[in-house]
Amino acid sequence: MVDYQSMGRRMKVKRRSKHLSQQDMAKMIGISSSFYGNIERGLRIPSIDTLVQIANVLDVGVDYLLFNSLKAAKPQHTPEEMRLLARYLRARMAELDYVDAGEEEEEEEEEEE
Repeated sequence: MVDYQSMGRRMKVKRRSKHLSQQDMAKMIGISSSFYGNIERGLRIPSIDTLVQIANVLDVGVDYLLFNSLKAAKPQHTPEEMRLLARYLRARMAELDYVDAGEEEEEEEEEEE
């Protein structure tokens, strides 16, 4: 569930930091000032397009406006899946360490020449 009141408060703080009025914001994104004011108060829900326009004017990402509104899904992995994933990641990291060490030796040899 999106917390529209918190989103509106974040919009208001960013808008004020840019020294913009609600009327300025509404004009910049092409909506009425009363609709914009209701969005900031959490009384109206903006469309995705309007939300993106607001984020662009405020120089923030939509994720900033939606912060803490969306719950992250917790992964449901079995212990065996976690062990396999850990083993896979350790093997890939070891490969990267090997490649990095080889590249450093080549660079040192090139510098000596």
